[in-house]
Amino acid sequence: MSVHAFGYYLKGRFPGIMLMVLGFAAADVTASSLVPLKEFAASRAYDAVQISPTGAYLAATTKDDDGTGRLVTIDLKSSSVLAVINMPKSEFISEFFWANDERVVGWVAVKFGTHDAPFGTGQLVAMNADGTEKDWIYSGRFGSSVNRGVPATRSSRELVQLLSSLHDDDEHILLSGTRFSFSSESYTEAFRLNIYNGHTKKVATAPTRGASLLADSKGNVRLSVAADASKDNAVLVHQRINKKWQLFGEYPDDGGTLIPVAFDKDDNRIYMLDNRDMDTQGLYLYDLENQKVTEIFHDPFVDITRADLTAGKDAKILGVFTDPDYPKYTVVDADDPASHWFAKLRKKFAGYRVRTTSVTDDGKVAIIGVDSDTTPTNFFIYQVDKDALNPLIKVLPGIDPKLMRPMEIYKLEARDGTELMVHLTQPAGKGPFPLIVHPHGGPHGPRDYWGYNPEVQMLANRGYAVLQVNFRGSGGYGRAFESSGYGEWGAKMQDDLTDATLWAINEGFTERDKVCISGASYGGYAAMMGAVREPDLYACVVAYVGVYDLKLMFEKGDIPSRESGLVFLRKVIGEDEEVLRERSPVHNLEKVKAPVFIVHGKEDRRVDIEHAYRLRRGLEALGKPYEWLVKPKEGHGFYNPENRVEYFERILAFFDKYIGTTSGA
Repeated sequence: MSVHAFGYYLKGRFPGIMLMVLGFAAADVTASSLVPLKEFAASRAYDAVQISPTGAYLAATTKDDDGTGRLVTIDLKSSSVLAVINMPKSEFISEFFWANDERVVGWVAVKFGTHDAPFGTGQLVAMNADGTEKDWIYSGRFGSSVNRGVPATRSSRELVQLLSSLHDDDEHILLSGTRFSFSSESYTEAFRLNIYNGHTKKVATAPTRGASLLADSKGNVRLSVAADASKDNAVLVHQRINKKWQLFGEYPDDGGTLIPVAFDKDDNRIYMLDNRDMDTQGLYLYDLENQKVTEIFHDPFVDITRADLTAGKDAKILGVFTDPDYPKYTVVDADDPASHWFAKLRKKFAGYRVRTTSVTDDGKVAIIGVDSDTTPTNFFIYQVDKDALNPLIKVLPGIDPKLMRPMEIYKLEARDGTELMVHLTQPAGKGPFPLIVHPHGGPHGPRDYWGYNPEVQMLANRGYAVLQVNFRGSGGYGRAFESSGYGEWGAKMQDDLTDATLWAINEGFTERDKVCISGASYGGYAAMMGAVREPDLYACVVAYVGVYDLKLMFEKGDIPSRESGLVFLRKVIGEDEEVLRERSPVHNLEKVKAPVFIVHGKEDRRVDIEHAYRLRRGLEALGKPYEWLVKPKEGHGFYNPENRVEYFERILAFFDKYIGTTSGA
């Protein structure tokens, strides 16, 4: 049976959650149809799906329009929803797992804006598959600032991570907890947690503050990794031998680092991501007894995106995912049975990104996630022994892949010879097209990937080409490429965007007077600096939750709240006030010719709204044209779908006014 012919696997709906059971088949519509903006602004029907160890149940997470989340369990035999955990407003389950055959445990998190990274509240919830014994099972080890069922504040929270599911113990799991405040973090503790009554027992304390810990298959805490702000964020790795910590290595922040992944099944070897002696991150197996190091995988061009680690007690690496341009999977263990059936699925879904989200303990049933540049994630259930694949959930049912546009990737050279990877999404029809240059946020560490992007697809659906640039300073292409952006905000990083824009014009994808620039967070900064540095290149600018005064970065927002954040700012933008002023849009607005559209959330904790106010005041003082959209209950990116629809409507009208034609609604 073909993928496109699959029927329904689950049947059923319940209040508050939309359970869509669809394959890849799309509605019968013409390629010129306009997709309603609400579909591009919609929240995902489901975020994640995992199967229970015996294969009897599924657990899945979903969020409402305001970000409030739920954790649900589903009986596979009857295809019915068994139970739901409803979270308090604006909280959701960021991750979860089956702690035993019947009990699922979830981490509570909040996210103030769509461009924020989720942060945990330090609380855990759990319930049995049938909904019994539903409770908050963990609410913090560090005093009364985090109380059971009471949301943690962003200024004082605990980061809780799973160290081991303790496969031989159905009542306990091993966790680590680190309390963060505006000024410091605690010494990380490892502790056992009873997943039924919430009782805890401390097992170990890390040798450094804010450390990440790693445990072996037996639940013994063996490794500690931490960035030391007092040493310019140098990474310290300690090994625990006979319950005593010994320094394994100290690595300067700019000299690469070790990132532990997992212990091998013999517990004497450990998988590490390592880029100390080379530019890009490779995967290695370290023998802790004889210090022997074995290279497993290394790509000289890109870092490893993700290691494909088997589940269960005897964890091992099956393969690695990389993204040099289009997604790539490299098999590490070709002899493992899971590698064989995973190869079949990758062949079946050629042209898609394929990943395994969970597998039963016997290895006979797996949940598979499949996505592409035109297709948001679809979850499938795969019966290994029968080679039977059935569709489970389509996370964005309103998006028809036939109406989305492919994302093409090109390699080009910047003016100084630096190689850049760029992503170009073009609308249907014959070009040249009006072009939106869309720099990503971050900027150091994040990058643009091939995949479905709702804003990019929305613009392409309305007739605009979109250019995304992995400018120097972006992550994923090695230490040298990322560090080459340090100190280059508004300078060489901006030149890369300019060079990519000129490339698109010279290649005939667009025309010189038909280009606007639009970005969020750092992308908002880059959009404004594009108008400053190249006043005749861009016809208009959308500055969304952006940074516009670099000195203000040291005074407001959550980055300067801890010493590690200040160390980061000193490294990437410096402290020379003359340079900061020279590279701040608000101090160079007399050079701007393009009209500006300022968009911000009033509750933005990452980039304070004062940036937007200063930009507006500066434009008004000079009589420069601008538009304004600020939402009082939004943060670092709009969450509410109605607000996102309004944002889409406003920027489309803005682009249409300056470089396009009326595109419809």
